[in-house]
Amino acid sequence: MPEYLSISQIMQSAVTPVFLLTGIGALLSVMTGRLGRITDRLRYLQIYLSKVDSNDAEILLLNRKRLISRTKFINTAIFFCALSGLIVCIVIGSLFVGDIYKILLDDLISFAFIFCMLCLILSLIFFIFEILFATKTSRKNLLKTETVISKYLDDSGK
Repeated sequence: MPEYLSISQIMQSAVTPVFLLTGIGALLSVMTGRLGRITDRLRYLQIYLSKVDSNDAEILLLNRKRLISRTKFINTAIFFCALSGLIVCIVIGSLFVGDIYKILLDDLISFAFIFCMLCLILSLIFFIFEILFATKTSRKNLLKTETVISKYLDDSGK
């Protein structure tokens, strides 16, 4: 017969997943910050897309296409990271429900925690892909794009 825990013992066992949830929250903050920067850059390029000639438009469209690819990577990373956070919440809830109602949920908790880790791993993999893609594309096209944009800036820098 399993031994049931007191509320204070349940809270102690729930501390580890809560720390994991805190880390996931920090990752989500970083990822959404990157998504915001990508979106801002897309809007910035869109302003100049209507002002440039066809040769320069090709450079901006290529840069825009790469930014959209980065958006897909980071959105996927955010999805898996958020899913991981949701599953951690399920683990924490299961710890409490199982002990309060005297239900043995060890298999569910184990499965949920493993699934949480898999989602977090996938999230980090997509995040790494986005970082590598950003690094690779920024080195190649940043100078070209900024040169095109600088041709169309007015005297006030807008």
